[in-house]
Amino acid sequence: MAATAPAAPEPRIPPGYRPVIERDERGLWMEMEEYEKALQRSPLLVRDPALNEYVKTAMCRVAGAYCADVRVYLIRNSGFNASMAPNGMMQVWTGLLLRVASEDELASVLGHEMAHYVRTDSIERFRRIRNRMSTGSVLSFGLAVATGVYLPVGEVGAMLSVLAFSRDQETNADLLGARLMADAGYDPHASYRVWEALIEEEARAESKTEEPGPFMNTHPASRDRTRALQDWVNASYGPPREAVEIDDTHRTLLTTNYLTLMGDQLQSNRYGRTEVILERHEVLGIDPALTAYFRGRMYVQRGDAGDEALARDTFARSIATGRAPPEAFRDLGYLLLKTGDLPAARAQFARYLENAPAAKDRSMIEFYLNEE
Repeated sequence: MAATAPAAPEPRIPPGYRPVIERDERGLWMEMEEYEKALQRSPLLVRDPALNEYVKTAMCRVAGAYCADVRVYLIRNSGFNASMAPNGMMQVWTGLLLRVASEDELASVLGHEMAHYVRTDSIERFRRIRNRMSTGSVLSFGLAVATGVYLPVGEVGAMLSVLAFSRDQETNADLLGARLMADAGYDPHASYRVWEALIEEEARAESKTEEPGPFMNTHPASRDRTRALQDWVNASYGPPREAVEIDDTHRTLLTTNYLTLMGDQLQSNRYGRTEVILERHEVLGIDPALTAYFRGRMYVQRGDAGDEALARDTFARSIATGRAPPEAFRDLGYLLLKTGDLPAARAQFARYLENAPAAKDRSMIEFYLNEE
């Protein structure tokens, strides 16, 4: 390690830690244990074995000796978020998987959260939440965050005022998180690349009057902080490789679940964020049939001047690959129907039913096919 780089802070709790019964911390643990039981029954839990194994393996590598203390729950939510409760319950939203470009970048976020956990930042934060919430219970807050359904406006204001970690806590989590991932064999340079990507997304989203995501609300990042982390990583581990290799495993898992994950993102109606994500996926090498299809859907939903023409072009581009989702034919058909080109629309509807014979909207499509 370079002499100019300060040492990363050390954990404050040992592996296998449990709070003593006399402390108020034990009450927090009990509340979070009740919440965890409710979470285990949630329909928003992702059950896919491959995705769960991928995230849990990365977590365990970063956690090291603390692996047995942590349970990971993958939540179906389009936002970028990961959080760690004082009792070792980690929640990871699927929107995070959409935004990271590799297992290294995923590990950087998990490492950052593990750093908050082993430094007991999570305990301090949940104490503040419990003291400020009008309900006096962390359980209702936890359910709101996990599901993405927030509490009443007045309570949200109080919640956000205590959710954010302090500047010192964030700095310590940056450094310790990078060290944890480096010790696990991951590229520590991914730690600041994630922040750079999030800052870019926030800038693009702000131009479209979109609210910041929960992760940025609770982990505020700045370019100065990101540069400080980059300088520390470079001083501690040397400069980054000139080129970052494509992570085939991450890309394959993302592609396999793309229709669900990107479908959830579209439902958020955050077009600025969606466009940034699609641009990254095009660089990552996600199948152009998929990225073009979802770009077309984004144009349809956004509805700006000229977007319908852009949508027709991108749906056609998806179809031209020969690997388009069946819905690309249907959606192009609807756009052609709006232009008055009924024969072309029917041709696309017919191809849709050929590719999706059990489509739930089959009767509606057949109505257009048979309409005089």
